[in-house]
Amino acid sequence: MEVKSKEDSGITIVTPVGRVDTATVKVFEEGVMAIKNNKIVISFSQIDYISSAGLRVVLMLGKKLSASNGTLVLVDMPTNIFNVFKMSGFDKILKICANFEESKPFFN
Repeated sequence: MEVKSKEDSGITIVTPVGRVDTATVKVFEEGVMAIKNNKIVISFSQIDYISSAGLRVVLMLGKKLSASNGTLVLVDMPTNIFNVFKMSGFDKILKICANFEESKPFFN
């Protein structure tokens, strides 16, 4: 598990690589919670599995950003990852877009 990040138009794009499960969730959590920017996109393009522990981290980050008037948008979800978010009901409480370009209006 690796957590990559880069800046684009004042937005931090985070790309976790690998599986987010109980064995790797600590790396994922440390990687996303250390970001100081309050405008964050998480790209799931390099993820093939996410566990409930990973979902918890995404939800914690969303709450943290919401409390500081920040924004979190999830993008580039493979079907299997989107289905996990949908089955958990997280698709109703988190912003999910097809790609980074579609997420930009949420940051204006």
